[in-house]
Amino acid sequence: MDRANDDREDRNSISSRSNTGETFDNVPKSKRTLGLLSAAFLIFNRVIGTGIYATPSNILRSSGSVGVAFIMWLIGALIAACGTAVYMELGTGLPRSGGEKNYLEFIYRRPRFLVTKTDVEGQGTAAANSVVFSEYLLHALSIAPTFYHTRLTAFSCLTFILVMHGTCLAPWGLRLQNTLGAGKLIVLSIISLSGLLCLFGFPGFRIREGYEVPDNFRWEKLWEGSSGKGVNAFVSGLYNVVWSFIGYSNANYALSEIRDPVRTIKRAAPLAMGAVTVVYLFINVAYFSVVSKNDILSSDRIVAALFFRNLFGPATEKILSAFIALSTLGNLLAGQFSQGRVIQELGREGVVPYSEFFASNKPFGAPFPGLFTQYLVSCTFLLLVPPGDAYLFMISRTFVFPLNLVNLNGLYSVIVLSDNYQLFRGVGIIPAVLQQQVVPVEFRIYPLEATVPLT
Repeated sequence: MDRANDDREDRNSISSRSNTGETFDNVPKSKRTLGLLSAAFLIFNRVIGTGIYATPSNILRSSGSVGVAFIMWLIGALIAACGTAVYMELGTGLPRSGGEKNYLEFIYRRPRFLVTKTDVEGQGTAAANSVVFSEYLLHALSIAPTFYHTRLTAFSCLTFILVMHGTCLAPWGLRLQNTLGAGKLIVLSIISLSGLLCLFGFPGFRIREGYEVPDNFRWEKLWEGSSGKGVNAFVSGLYNVVWSFIGYSNANYALSEIRDPVRTIKRAAPLAMGAVTVVYLFINVAYFSVVSKNDILSSDRIVAALFFRNLFGPATEKILSAFIALSTLGNLLAGQFSQGRVIQELGREGVVPYSEFFASNKPFGAPFPGLFTQYLVSCTFLLLVPPGDAYLFMISRTFVFPLNLVNLNGLYSVIVLSDNYQLFRGVGIIPAVLQQQVVPVEFRIYPLEATVPLT
């Protein structure tokens, strides 16, 4: 009787784990260390890097008016919500690490490994963001940002990330990543609140003498400058907005390490992107409450620097630089955490040389081989490619273009193939997102027996 009860409990446990997606991949439960907040900050950190501190001025130039700029941000938020819903469905249908690699291999099965090669080419590097981190950190420390200073600091940043995520310090790397995400959310909320207090005229939150007092929210001023801007400028500005929301798929690259991945991704992704949208909208309100439109358009400084100068004085700009550097570090930590898992998945599926080496978490309990591969690629771009147009082109070639190609293929699969695969059920993506069950065994990319277990 006791044995029958034990067997029944085991079957119920397996059934329960199947509904959550944990049995979809060959991963021990002890290796699933990411919960709801870690998954949410994995997305939040990846989305918010440096764009929100500088992008609003470029969008204002494209739109011509504050009102149209806000319309662009709202459209961008709607597009990001659609993209988030698509990746939620993909993640709940194929709940394993790898992201687009898994989804494209599932959709385009012949010729085999063609889309795997395309996705590998699109992995990109962390070189550009590491240079951004170094420039802001050097400015905060009052050190001249020479070529050697910036490259040495960026190299140290990449090495630090490798050590924190790829060695026995990996749990602390995750804690640091979550801490930076929480700190970023708190500081951006304080900036937003400061702008709102200035808008409503609270004492202590007034524009300092010598700077133009903004009048951006009066109805006539709100739309002033909209006429004369063509479709070209609008699309260019909207592209910058959409790019500011990129990163909503970041948790999909590490689903094999998330507890209860089906349920978690359906909560973490909307939570993270909802927070990003609210932060973006209120930050823009804060900027336009403190900095005049003419000041933004005529200055070559980022709008966040103008905000701090007008409200707190020029001396606080170094504090802003330090905060942007930490924000960029959080972005880098989140990005490298996920990309290392993608390379590990290639090893687990046996499609790269020395597959067992790349698939293993030994000896540190972290995917060091995958992270080290990403580290080598980033350092190569950082140290061997000279700065200038060629550097910018190569960075774009290895990230922007392949990523757009992958996303277009994903969009095609959702629209065109929705009737052919159970992964894309019904007439839209929302019904599938709301369902608890994952895709049956016959719809998996590879049989689990042929996948190297995560150790």
